[in-house]
Amino acid sequence: MSLKSITALIFVVLCIAVAYSQQIWSFCPGNINPTFAIDTLTVSPDPPKIGAAAVVQLVGTLNDEVSAGNSTFSLQYNLDGSWINLPPFENDICELLSCPVEPGPFKFSTSINVPIFTPSGEYQGTLQLIDQSGRNISCLTFSTTLNH
Repeated sequence: MSLKSITALIFVVLCIAVAYSQQIWSFCPGNINPTFAIDTLTVSPDPPKIGAAAVVQLVGTLNDEVSAGNSTFSLQYNLDGSWINLPPFENDICELLSCPVEPGPFKFSTSINVPIFTPSGEYQGTLQLIDQSGRNISCLTFSTTLNH
């Protein structure tokens, strides 16, 4: 599986988690002056199914231009009552988006297959997005349960 496929998988797990339940996500403690305001994030079908395609749509407002940046995705899986750290994923934002991204309304939509080998269970994690100047684009935490 390529790094881009793994990144897409991690992104969809986060999006599934954010959209799956009413209050399973929040901004990270210390999410100071984010440059991206999320208006809506939806996944269809809701809830997504392991082994099926999920359409992810994100709408918000970007306050500053993003010409480069990084994302760090940290994920934990609950195994028999213990949270197991999965390897973090660090990626170039411009590999997923066409940079520069101009300030203003922002819309992102993609269809991603949730692999059949994704284990059912509880997940929690953090997604931190940083721009070319090291400024906080946004930081989200989540926890959710995924099932087949």
